[in-house]
This record gives sequence, C-alpha cells and structure tokens, in this order.
Amino acid sequence: MAKPLSTWLQICLSIGVVLIALAALENRERLSPLLGGAEEVAPRPSRAQTGVPVIVAPVGMARDDVVLEVVGTGRAARSVMLRSEDAGKITRMALGANARFRAGEVLLELEDTTQRLQLELAETRLAEAERVKTRFSRLQGSGTASTARLEEVLTEEELARLEVEQAKRALAERVLRAPFDGVSGLPSVEQGSWIDSDVEIASFDDRSALLVEFDLPEAALARVSAGLLVEALTPAFPGRVFEGAVTAIDSRIDPASRTAKLRVSIPNEADLLRPGASFTIRLALPGGDYPVVPELAVQFTRGALHVWKVVEDAAVRIPVRMVRRRAGAVLVEGDLAEGERVVVEGTQRLAPGKAVAVSATREAGL
Repeated sequence: MAKPLSTWLQICLSIGVVLIALAALENRERLSPLLGGAEEVAPRPSRAQTGVPVIVAPVGMARDDVVLEVVGTGRAARSVMLRSEDAGKITRMALGANARFRAGEVLLELEDTTQRLQLELAETRLAEAERVKTRFSRLQGSGTASTARLEEVLTEEELARLEVEQAKRALAERVLRAPFDGVSGLPSVEQGSWIDSDVEIASFDDRSALLVEFDLPEAALARVSAGLLVEALTPAFPGRVFEGAVTAIDSRIDPASRTAKLRVSIPNEADLLRPGASFTIRLALPGGDYPVVPELAVQFTRGALHVWKVVEDAAVRIPVRMVRRRAGAVLVEGDLAEGERVVVEGTQRLAPGKAVAVSATREAGL
C-alpha cells in the first residue's frame, strides 16, 4: 500500500503546476504551432478600436450649377405701328390681320390725283428749262449771249429739277410700304377712310424671333455670357419647351435694384409664338467644381464653419466655406479631396488629433 504524500510535497507540486500554466499563457503564441494551432491568440486592441466611435461619409465632387427662372414678356424681333406720312383718302388697301408682306410691298395707297398733276407740271417746267439752257449755250458759243443771262438759265433749270424731285416725293408719300418682312395686325381703318398722319393704322411685326427682356441679379451676372442657351415656357403651349439664347447684356447694373437687363431671343420659324405673350425663362448658369459633403458633417463653432476629416484613424479639423445647399448636402470650399472621409455622426466628442473608430460609412453627399 502506497504511502500518502507529505503535505509539503503536495504544496510544492501545486506551485509547480501553477508556474507551468502561467508560463504557457505567456508563451502561447510560440507554443501554438506545437499544439496544432487549436487555439488562436486574440490581437491587442488597435488605436481605431479604442477611439471615439463615428459614422463617416466620403467626400464627393459637384458643379455649382444654378438653375434660375425669370418671367418676362415677349416682343417681336422688329415691331412698328404703321402711320401714313400724309393725310388723304384710302383708295387701295392690302392690309389685313396676319397678312404677310415682303419689305417694300404696298400696304395701302391714298388718293394721289393732285400729286400726279404737280409732278407733271414740274416735269414740264424742267423740260422747258433744259431747252432754254441748250439754246443759250449755243448762243454763248457764238458770242451773242451774255454770261450773266446763261447763269440765270442754269439756275432756273436747277430749280425746276428740284421741283420735280419734290413732286416725286409728295407722290411717294401717298403710298405706304412694308418697312421690312413681316406680318400686319388688325387694321383700324378701311378702304375709303380718310386718315391723317397721326392715325395708327395697324401694327407690323417681324415674328421670325421673339425677344424677352428681364432683370438678372448682380450676383449671377458673371455666370452669363452672350450665346448662353436657355429654355422658354409659355402658357399658350403648356408643357412645351422652346429653346433660345442670350443675345444681349446691358452695359451697366442698376444701382437701385442691383440687377442688369438681359435680352433673350427665341426662334419662331413655325410662327407659333405671338408678341405680348408671357414667358418663363429658365437659365442653367454654370459654376465651378466643389467638394460636396452631407449637411450633418458641417459644424459651426466660434463664428466659423468646419468639418472633421478622418486621417489615419484620427480626427482633423478642416475649415470650410459654404458655397451652396442642395437637398441634404452642402457644397463647400476647403482642403477636401474626392473620396476622403468626413464625420457625420459622433462629432460632439472629437478634438484635433483624437483617435476615432469608424463604425459605419454612409453614401456620398450627392
């Protein structure tokens, strides 16, 4: 029968077992291959795992394009109110609502019997003056006519020629012609009516294009140049978009309204649009490229804006300037590049250089 171990021997064996166990724990990484890799060693916590938990989003890039809508009234490319240069009775009239004319075509004629007689009389006087001049020129060549008398004859001829031109002008004023290619409006007179020179006969428009003028804010003026394409909408054609372009920009800014006047031309080859119609002009004003971040990433502290950028698992404060808000996102100007990460949640506990632990990543701002 074996004798029981002594108390001291049991104590020494227990201490030895404990020491061997502690040594095994200290060297478990080196002993793991010997033990067949049955147990994996947990790595020590990294800086990111011990930092402030945050949610981040990548920085995007977007153009600062602005869509501006203004309202204006269309007018014809050229437009006049027809009036006669002289008074008289209308003997012939071609004017009518929406009647088309080429430049120089007759619109109406006034009674011209008196003017034709005056032209015939002036032409007769001119013919007589020319015969007298021819006769005196021959006499002067033979030495039988004085130079003074010849000068009088030449003057009479010139006066007769001027009377002919004046009579022709008076006859021409009895005819009203189209000043350019265009369309006449509804006339206010009829054939046989007597008109004076101050009577408005009808409107006359060149509708090949319509012009719309409006005021543009000073802040947007740098984005606009001649030739910029625009879209035009009018209640006369709901849902239809007409294309146009900026044709003129005023040379000065109104100091009272801080706006500048712009003129837009809308082609009207199909003659669908009418002068006087209202238009909504939509301008897409181009801008520069800027970083875009979620609105939650922008912080306001001590009168300035900033965002927290994550650099090597640490928070870096980046001062920014707000350019424009867009549907939950903000275009900013600052030291940010596309793809860099900014903090959108967990900013309250951040400080420059403080470690962060990214717990989630949201989608880009735009």
